[in-house]
Amino acid sequence: MFMDHVRKGKRQIGLLLMLTGLLHTIVGLIGYMEPLQSIVGDGLWNTIVTDGQLEREIAFWFMMFGFMLMLIGYTADWMMKKRSIAPPPAFGWMLLSVCTLGAVIMPVSGFWLGIPQAIVLLRK
Repeated sequence: MFMDHVRKGKRQIGLLLMLTGLLHTIVGLIGYMEPLQSIVGDGLWNTIVTDGQLEREIAFWFMMFGFMLMLIGYTADWMMKKRSIAPPPAFGWMLLSVCTLGAVIMPVSGFWLGIPQAIVLLRK
């Protein structure tokens, strides 16, 4: 019975990763509204240069990480639900490594959200 819950939970990890990425992106849109508006206002093309525009760089990478989480979540969801293929163990180990390292370096962050998801992925 417990293993059925783990398997069912594992099948939902893709959706959870997509939701985590969406939450990350929404937080980025709210928290980095000003630098994102200036990037768009300047026409997007080559609007982030490394000299003195740290806020723009942070905003850009914050948003890209959210979109990448959604892409990774979609891929995991597609594998498990459409193809009935479990992601390889390396997927869970890499997610756990990135989130643990991120949580250690930046404790006040959303990296903590990925740790339980990685643990569920690593369970048989």
